[in-house]
Amino acid sequence: WICAASSRPPTGVPVAFRPGGARGRRQMLMEGLLATEHEPLLSEPRHSVRDASDLPDLTARLQEQGVYGEYVAWRDQYMRWRKGDARGAKGENTVRDHVKRSSEFQTWYPTVKTFTFRRTISFWGSVFCCEGCLLFLWIDMLTTYTMGTPEMLYELTKVPNLLGGTFFLSGIYLAWFELINLDSERINESTYNYLWCDLEDVTKRGISQLSFFGAAMYLIGALFYTCAQVSDFFELDSTWKERLVDWPYIIGGFLFFASGCLEMIINNVFTSPPTAYVWWVAVMNGYGGMTFWLSACPSVFEGEAATIVGVSGTVTYLVGAVMGLLMWRGEQFGGAMIPALNRLGHVAVRADPTSHNAQLVVEVKEQDKAKARDALNPKLSWRGLVFLIVYVFIGAFQILASCTCLNHHMDYRDDPERFRRFLNVFLTSFVNVCIVHMVLALNSVTVTIRSCLGPRRAGCRSAETSRFGRS
Repeated sequence: WICAASSRPPTGVPVAFRPGGARGRRQMLMEGLLATEHEPLLSEPRHSVRDASDLPDLTARLQEQGVYGEYVAWRDQYMRWRKGDARGAKGENTVRDHVKRSSEFQTWYPTVKTFTFRRTISFWGSVFCCEGCLLFLWIDMLTTYTMGTPEMLYELTKVPNLLGGTFFLSGIYLAWFELINLDSERINESTYNYLWCDLEDVTKRGISQLSFFGAAMYLIGALFYTCAQVSDFFELDSTWKERLVDWPYIIGGFLFFASGCLEMIINNVFTSPPTAYVWWVAVMNGYGGMTFWLSACPSVFEGEAATIVGVSGTVTYLVGAVMGLLMWRGEQFGGAMIPALNRLGHVAVRADPTSHNAQLVVEVKEQDKAKARDALNPKLSWRGLVFLIVYVFIGAFQILASCTCLNHHMDYRDDPERFRRFLNVFLTSFVNVCIVHMVLALNSVTVTIRSCLGPRRAGCRSAETSRFGRS
């Protein structure tokens, strides 16, 4: 209105007030204000008359650009924030931001197969460590309270000790196996490293060399323990017992302690608050390694004191393994040695019932049941986790029941009836052990997925997957 007033001065106004002088400009400004006094300064907002159903469906374009999973995660988080949640979506709903957020996610989980592979390895590593710790605790309890007859002491201590060490070694090896198989392309091709990998390839993926050395020391320490447990089966003189039993325990315990210290450094235990499971797992493993080392040193602890220190370390290792299962429940498959796999948030495999496509999605906590469903077996509830731990306990005690029957293998000639009775107990316990581990396997395998080509890709066929995620 100022421009209109300045371009056409009103009639009947003296020349002194017309454009060209200061008084004329002031006059025109006042007349413009009076003319627009009753007019709105802003125009009324325009509302679209088009229905939402007329808008185009961009799902296919998002899938072509490989960001459909990130869009679904962003949408769910945004809707939670709109409903009053304290946390919402991060970043803008643009292709560039979705691609940027998905770069790290794509590195570790480019396909459903890599997801199931890391999921399975993480699960069995924690389960085996739990079973090993339970068998170690049985030996300490038996020697402290002198349970059983002297004739049964051999089968009730040395055999469970070797089996517990074997379980513990298996759990540690699985952590090493996951670390040396970080190459997702080799996993998709079912080409695995079993003993070694290129250290440069590990560091190139953003993994600290401390993780590599820590996992290697864990594995070497477990091998020293296994050597001592096998040697303890034989009657050795004091010199050879010191070389093949005592010193391997000391060296293995020291390596466990050193690995635990590296875990605490990797997870910033000394500079961060204890707000994550991995923080506590690193602390538990560090303390457990220290007690294993000190309890094996006769110059530090002897007799009952060494047993108490060793039991406290075994209990902390057991608690750390249970917390590893809690991390597995939260889709944190890196343990304490691969923190990069724990920073990806909540990972899920979602399947659209309309298109039957499976997508790997990061940071999805609440899913729209009408539009998508879990392509993998549902996330483990807290009650399911408790039952899972109970099954681990049952498996360990069934192994002990099998060991008690080994003392009666010589009754075949002296008392055949007694031999048959204990043989029946042994076979029953062995079958129970197999059943328990089959139930545990059902919690780690992928039941059915509707994708074989990976996340955000169409045209995949339905397939059964093995426990290593092979479609």
